[in-house]
Amino acid sequence: MNTFLHFDLQLLKFVNLQLADPVFTRIMLIITDKHNWYPFIAVAVVLLLFAGRKLPHPGNKFVRINPRVFVFGLILCIALTDQAGTFLKHNVKRTRPNRDEIISVQLDCRLQTGGRRSFPSNHAANSAGLAVFSSLVYPPVVLPAMLFTFLVGFSRVYLAVHYPSDVLAGWLAGSLSGLLIWFILRKRLRRPGISGFANMFRFHQHQATGSPGEMWAEKSWKSLDGFEVKGYLLKGSEQLVIFAHGLGGSFLSRIELGEKLKELNGTSFLLVPMRGSDGHPSRLATGGVDEVHDILGALRFAEEAGYKSGNTVVYGTSMGGSSAVKACSLAGELVPAGIVVHGSYSSFFLAARRRTGRVGRTILRLFMPGWAMRSLERFKPVFWLSYLSRGCGVEYIYGDGDRVSPPEEGELMAGYTGSEVCGVTVLAGQGHPTGRNASENDLVIALNNSLNRIWNRKKVNVNEYIQAGK
Repeated sequence: MNTFLHFDLQLLKFVNLQLADPVFTRIMLIITDKHNWYPFIAVAVVLLLFAGRKLPHPGNKFVRINPRVFVFGLILCIALTDQAGTFLKHNVKRTRPNRDEIISVQLDCRLQTGGRRSFPSNHAANSAGLAVFSSLVYPPVVLPAMLFTFLVGFSRVYLAVHYPSDVLAGWLAGSLSGLLIWFILRKRLRRPGISGFANMFRFHQHQATGSPGEMWAEKSWKSLDGFEVKGYLLKGSEQLVIFAHGLGGSFLSRIELGEKLKELNGTSFLLVPMRGSDGHPSRLATGGVDEVHDILGALRFAEEAGYKSGNTVVYGTSMGGSSAVKACSLAGELVPAGIVVHGSYSSFFLAARRRTGRVGRTILRLFMPGWAMRSLERFKPVFWLSYLSRGCGVEYIYGDGDRVSPPEEGELMAGYTGSEVCGVTVLAGQGHPTGRNASENDLVIALNNSLNRIWNRKKVNVNEYIQAGK
């Protein structure tokens, strides 16, 4: 132990005395003073809270996260590392080198401190906690975050207010704290939150973009109300699945799902961007109300591309499924062979109450624009199910762990469906459909079975039903 303490002191002397420089000293004094960082932190927090949900934008590498949860995580990191450091200081009772009567005369003490306790360095611990947590949330910031942590810790040794071992212990404690906070909040970080949902009706929600791969061909078409959209088609057999994503989702989230379905039965797969997401020129989502035009435009494109309506199925998740019900009820001659409704809601605000509680739903309504709230109050997918042609079969898929749209929603909606095919599949251990559970094997099998039930039933001439008034 004496050897270690001797080495610790010698390293402190080397950094404090041998690297001394007047300009360097002024820089270290600026870095080590936490008050100098407050303006930068305040600006960063404001930007995150008011613009964080717009990240990422095309070209950057950030993953979309909930900025409010991120800021909350930073606060937790500071609280945890600070309390842990204070606890250790009072129990280890190591004196700071600049307050030690024997050691201080051997050093150039350029900074006076109020506290006498040295082990560990709270500056090092706090900076490491923030850096590790931020790097796990936003991996591209890892290098500047680590550089910030190093400079803060180095400044404490250079100014002789901590031994090197104090800083190393602080870095270790802070890193563990940052890792722990990230582990606790990692799922909530990707949830938009109440204000995040409300912002989807106010601001364009940028997403990570890119090409799905060589097998996918970029296609463009117009929505029924005239917007020029760009999607991707995976060519396979004459049978086609049209994918409509949910609120805040991405049409690129089902790339792997489309490829797996093609491996199973050769199915073609069309990725359709819905309004409010990248790939669609309409910047604001409407929660399923106007997305109907996007699905109808995709159905028309499918027919023009050579896919017969009797070989086409619309697969919609969450909002996309609810919107697909109305779209196919209004499709006329474009009505597909069927719809697979996955985790969709019968009422937007009922789903919001399940997700956030009564208080959360009330707050959501206060944050939402008036036009969006009024439109969604009138939007009832179950109403349109009763008008759906019998030539269009409907299958429902729900997860037994879905608290937003539980399996009872599928049973409720099935009661309004007058089609020939109507099955409800409940996936064990699955929650609400998102990009993260988009291609799990249980879902692929369930979706493939639903598609086969629709395609393998007796072919129905839709026009005959319309003429017969059925």
